[in-house]
Amino acid sequence: MKIVKYVFLLLLLSAIAITVFIATQDGKYDITKEQVIKAPKAVLYNYISEYRNWENTEIISDSTATYTYPEVTSGKGASMAWKKDNTEGRITTVNLMESDSIIQKATIDGLDSEMAWSFKDTLGGTKVRVRMQGKLSFQEKAYALLKGHAGEKMESVLEKGLKNIGIFLVDELAKFNVEVKNQVTKTGGFYIGQSVNSKTSDVQKKALEIFPKLAAFVKENKIATNGAPFILYKKFSTQRDSAYYMICFPIKEEMYTAPGSEYEGNRLEAFQALKTTLKGDYSHLPKAWAAARKHMAEKGIQENTSSQYVELFSKGTAQTKRPSEWVTDIYIPIGAPAPTTPEAAENNLSPGDIPVPTGKPVAKPAEGIAKPASGSAGATNRPAVKPTGQSTTKPQQKPATNP
Repeated sequence: MKIVKYVFLLLLLSAIAITVFIATQDGKYDITKEQVIKAPKAVLYNYISEYRNWENTEIISDSTATYTYPEVTSGKGASMAWKKDNTEGRITTVNLMESDSIIQKATIDGLDSEMAWSFKDTLGGTKVRVRMQGKLSFQEKAYALLKGHAGEKMESVLEKGLKNIGIFLVDELAKFNVEVKNQVTKTGGFYIGQSVNSKTSDVQKKALEIFPKLAAFVKENKIATNGAPFILYKKFSTQRDSAYYMICFPIKEEMYTAPGSEYEGNRLEAFQALKTTLKGDYSHLPKAWAAARKHMAEKGIQENTSSQYVELFSKGTAQTKRPSEWVTDIYIPIGAPAPTTPEAAENNLSPGDIPVPTGKPVAKPAEGIAKPASGSAGATNRPAVKPTGQSTTKPQQKPATNP
């Protein structure tokens, strides 16, 4: 009997000793990984801030996991969740600074962490740095004692993720093709969209913010769409860094919206245009615009600077996650410009003031979008199109008259 008592006391003392040992262990972890990737800083920032890209490059889990996405997958408040076997996690963007840094909160199997990304231009590309910090609970410290430190596993995951991003993006960005096609009649039709006044440099982030919300509005109100989304450029001036444009979805029926609504219905009239197609990442859009204008100069094709310009996202992130497979069609209006007053000419396009895109979309949402005032001007920076968002005033519909 005494032996049993001694054994019990020995086990009790051992348990206490182990408990004290675990409790006194430092549960904090601080992991930092960095890598130079041969890609522009803005491209890397945009790619990482969009959670739908994480599945491609296995940043936090591998491709065999089941990923779920909410309506907002990029910008402040965006999130993503995943599950694989007995492991699950969720990550949310809490703050970001355009093309500079991203702050996120991650919960992996109940373990809370903070992730911070930074992007810095360097020789040969961009230095991407990711830091993960957290603190283990008593249970997690005990589990780590048996299975290995959670920080060590995450260190390996982050290192692999950075390598995958480098390999994937460098390969994808290198693949693109620009083709200047024939003069065509750009078909018209009804559309619903949101007007925006912004700096020319802000077109991309405005579009990336509005496209998902507009898509959600269209879906919620059961509005029948009629093709790929597009940006309609009305006025812009690169010299004054101002832009007036519309983020649009083509629809089958004419749409009426109440005055002051966030979204408005209208009709795009058919027009003669030079069509240029880019297959590849949006960062190559400047090359597509340059090729189109060079062709027009060589062939003596007059540009109708009093008309509107269209960029049609024929194939984007909704169809494929590989940037090399994205297709964007640019329609530059041709023909004699309409007569205009000197004041109006200053606000409209001029042959030396045509929009030139500046790269991939920025995933930082704007704080608010004002309805454009008349006489503003516009330019081009291109977004990746993704459906999601929120609704506003419910529209009234009227049967179309064959747009």
